[in-house]
Order: sequence, then C-alpha cells, then structure tokens
Amino acid sequence: MGPIWVLSVHPYPYAPNLRFRLMQYERFLAGQGYLLQWRAFLSRRSYKRLYWEAHASPWYRVGPSAVGLLRQTLLALQARTHLLPAQGLVVLREATPLGCTAVERLWAARVPLLLDFDDAIWLPATSEANRAFAWLKNPKKLHTLLRLAKVVTVCNDFLADYARQYATDVRILPTTIDTELYRPRPKPPSDTVVIGWSGSLTTLAHFRIVEPALAILRKRYGARLRFRVIGAPHYQNPDLGIESLPWRPETEVADLSIIDIGLMPLPDDEWSRGKCALKALQYMALGIPPVVSPVGMNSQVVQEGVNGLLARTLEEWVDKLSYLIEHPEERERLGRQARYTVETHYAVQANAPKYLAAFQAAFGIPTFGS
Repeated sequence: MGPIWVLSVHPYPYAPNLRFRLMQYERFLAGQGYLLQWRAFLSRRSYKRLYWEAHASPWYRVGPSAVGLLRQTLLALQARTHLLPAQGLVVLREATPLGCTAVERLWAARVPLLLDFDDAIWLPATSEANRAFAWLKNPKKLHTLLRLAKVVTVCNDFLADYARQYATDVRILPTTIDTELYRPRPKPPSDTVVIGWSGSLTTLAHFRIVEPALAILRKRYGARLRFRVIGAPHYQNPDLGIESLPWRPETEVADLSIIDIGLMPLPDDEWSRGKCALKALQYMALGIPPVVSPVGMNSQVVQEGVNGLLARTLEEWVDKLSYLIEHPEERERLGRQARYTVETHYAVQANAPKYLAAFQAAFGIPTFGS
C-alpha cells in the first residue's frame, strides 16, 4: 500500500514539533507496519538562511520559499495521480507556510490525512522572527485543514477545544520526552546555582519577562548565581552576566543538564495558552525543578510544591527562586518528583499506544508484508 508521508515546513532537527512529537515514535510505528517518509518545505540549508541570517530582507526569502512550494506541490501531484505509493498523509502543522491549502487538498483527494499541531496556529504570528513572513500567512487555513483531516492530534485541551469546532475526531497526545535519552546526571557539590532557560529567538521575549527578577537575585546573591540561556546565542545582558549558548542537537541534553533551576515564563495570552509546556518537560525529565508561569498547560504539568513551583508576579518569581537557591534539598526533592511525572505521563513509552490508536483510526490496520 505504500508508506505514510509526513509533511512539515521545517526540517529535522530544527523543529521541536518534529523532534518531540511524531519523530520519537517512528521506530515504534514501523514495528506496527506504518513506514514513514518525511518531506519538509525547507531544506536544512534554506532553514538556516531564513532563520539564522537576521539581516535577510523579505526578498532574500523568496528563493527558498519558491523552491519549497515547488517541491511540496510536485510531490502532491505525484500522489494525486497515483505515481507515488502512499497509504496516508500526516501534516505537522502545515505543508507550506503560505496561505493556500492546495498541497493538502491534492493529498486529501487521494489518501486519508492526519493533522497534528502543537500551537495556537490560527492566531497571527506574534514574534519578531516570524513577523517578516506575516504577509504570506493565512491563519484561518487551519479551518480547512481541520475539515480535510480524518484524525486530528493536539497536545492540550485548549487546542482540542478549538479543533473540535471543525473536526470530528480530535485526540489529545501530549508532547513527550524520550526518557532513555533525557536522564538526570549527577551534579558535584557546588555553592554556585545555575538558573537556566531554553528557547529560541522567537521566544526570547518570554525570557525577558523574568529579567527584572533575575536582576534582583543577582544583587542579592552575587557570584553565587550563574544564568544560562540556550537557543539565543547573540543575546547579551552585561548586568546579569548571562552565558548565551546556541542550540545544538548533539549537545542539547548536556547543555540543559548543567542547569539547577529551569525557567519557563509566559505571558498570559491566547498564544501561550496553546503551548505544550515543552521547556518545563525537558527540565523535569532531567530532574531539574521548574519554575513556570501558571499559564495554559504549565498549570497541568507543574504542581505547586510537588514537582515544581508556579510564579505569577515579580515578587513571586523572586521569592520562589530565592527559596530554591537557598534550599538545595528542595531542588533535589522537586527534581525527583518532576522526573517521576514525566516518566508516568509524558514519556514516549507511556504514550506510544495513543499514537498507534490515532494511526489506526486514520489509516486502518496495515497488512504486514504487503
């Protein structure tokens, strides 16, 4: 019958929705008879050109976008005319970052479609990094994709409630962590406490929410504190002495493991309520206690005083972080419980049956050896 084709905009390994959702289950699904073939709108080279070269003008972006559209359209035409073996299609957010749905429509006319998304993508782009592409976007295209999809998978209740307005089979599959890869690492005794945040240029504004609290903590604890930012290598704050690192797939776990307290501040808005608490889950899987804004899924994943702490105001950020700085035994206790939470509810192994059930509902049960 052919493979299940998976379409996305961003290539592996740069898109978290690839790495922490479907891609983690590829081997498991293959063992159940579903062979995946991946196709991204952007090549790795184009991705770096568009997202890492901040000086690039919108016209500089036209070339990679045109090539990506051609690549996805040709593949869809091959599928539509039965020149391409295919059992089904998975769309991760969207097949192209453009306002049209022609590619997905061509596919859906031939094979069943499973749509997965992990952000409130019906809202306009809000970050500086995405603003240059805003003129190409049509957030309402999601309505069409939801109607085309036989099965829709999302990571939280907020997204599911929206999807159910347009789709009939909507399933909640949380963003998950490979707990075999993410293992807590012993830390040698130290008087220095590392407070860290992991993100990207598109989410750096979220980190800035907590900067005033970090400035107060710097004055209070001085050299006893270190601050680490991963994913925004050009970010600087001389007053805080922040260590800024690029995101690197080969060192991601090691770079995170240095952190003693993980941060996930968020503004309380619709976009943030669609977030799937990935940063918090990464910290927690490594036994790092998280301090997070109680927004959206953060409030579901992090339980106050059980596996992390919640902070709303400047005073709460200062008080909660001070408490963990001064009580290493509490960091250890919360970290253990955080790891247990991930293993129980947000691990790949715990959620594999849910992915299998979604694939069976969308594509049927494959015949082995056919």
